Amino acid sequence: MLTKTKYDLKPGMATREAFGRTLAALGKENPNIVVCDADLSKSTYTSYFAKDFPDRFFECGIAEANMVSIGAGLASAGKIPFVSSFSVFALNKGFEQLRVTQLIRA
Repeated sequence: MLTKTKYDLKPGMATREAFGRTLAALGKENPNIVVCDADLSKSTYTSYFAKDFPDRFFECGIAEANMVSIGAGLASAGKIPFVSSFSVFALNKGFEQLRVTQLIRA
């Protein structure tokens, strides 16, 4: 049920769309910005960046932990990486990689 308020609420664009549009705008200003995506570019709207800068867009597939490592490597090479996924995948996959590494060492 909708709640009435004394204010006229006008929803703007979704946060993820603003993220994608802003990345594309930043890409025009700085050639060192690169984007890594985990097969979610249509959902995270990084597809805007990919369309404008295909040579600076890296589709990493469903491999978030590896994507973060790729981003770290790009950063060490002087790039400004934005790694993009949904938080549940990025956090869980990264933790899983650490957990498996600890199990192997035990």
